[in-house]
Amino acid sequence: MRFPALPLVLTGLLLSSAARAATPFQSADLARVAAYSQAHRGDAVLVWQDGREVFAQAQNGFDLNAPHVLASGSKTFGCLLAAALQDAGTLRLDERAADTLTEWRGDARRDITVRHLLNFTGGLPGNVGSPIPTLNRDLSAAALAATPTAPAGQAFHYGNAHLAAFAELVRRKTGQEPEVALQARVLDALDVHPVWARDRAGHADLAGGARLNAREWARVGQLLLQGGTWQGRSLLSATGLGECRRGSAALSVYGLTLWLNVPTNGTLDSGDTVPVAALNLRGDRLIPGQPTDVIMAAGAANQRLYVLPDRNAVIVRFGRGGDWNDDEFLRLLTGQ
Repeated sequence: MRFPALPLVLTGLLLSSAARAATPFQSADLARVAAYSQAHRGDAVLVWQDGREVFAQAQNGFDLNAPHVLASGSKTFGCLLAAALQDAGTLRLDERAADTLTEWRGDARRDITVRHLLNFTGGLPGNVGSPIPTLNRDLSAAALAATPTAPAGQAFHYGNAHLAAFAELVRRKTGQEPEVALQARVLDALDVHPVWARDRAGHADLAGGARLNAREWARVGQLLLQGGTWQGRSLLSATGLGECRRGSAALSVYGLTLWLNVPTNGTLDSGDTVPVAALNLRGDRLIPGQPTDVIMAAGAANQRLYVLPDRNAVIVRFGRGGDWNDDEFLRLLTGQ
């Protein structure tokens, strides 16, 4: 269903010449991409282009205004928070986490940096505790006590452990819960209010515990698209936010809690439960039909936030699992 152009959601967009010349999505393409999502157990599709909502559809009985589980799509909030804290001078991405997490000073964990925690290369196991947050006594305590499985910087281990450790680092740095710091520094300005699943210590699960409605998640994507600017105000520096787009030597296609559409190289552990079915280590991109500057937040059951700079677009897709192909979905929309 095609929606009439709405008033600009944003003002003062800092657009590249490519973005200003973005080709409008066609009604037929929007209909096809929505049909693909609906046929693959979709709950919603929302498309913004040039700061305007051009398509929105609830699917299979879902309410478009209802908060939806993001699963691992929640992880991307980690980089937004780190960028905000670095901008404020509260932390540096390349400082040693053990300067704050002092219990790590006496062993190999002393070499783990904040950056390692955010790109999951600190050497911690992928996961600690239960994937159901409420079944855990204290996820951060479990992460801090976890035995490393690799030297810092040498292996990628996907899961909740690194972000649970980062959460404790933020508590000690700021005296606030990380989701509270994130809300005050970034999300309030976007009018985005996640509902968080928590462990029994009351700590939000940064790795998979957020729920948002589709338009709220789109606003997060728009902030990423605009390099940290929102309604003429710089919420995050473009330099700081740009660090989210830097992959690691251990896995090129994962930045700081963001998936990148660059040629894949690196390592995966057999226990990694990445929510990207197309992930491989043969040099292909995750979404071969799209440019290398595309970024994505991704969660289990095929939750997706796509940012397409060349089309000046943000796409939200909610679902309930089943087969999914990111490349096919975006090809239907873009014709690429």
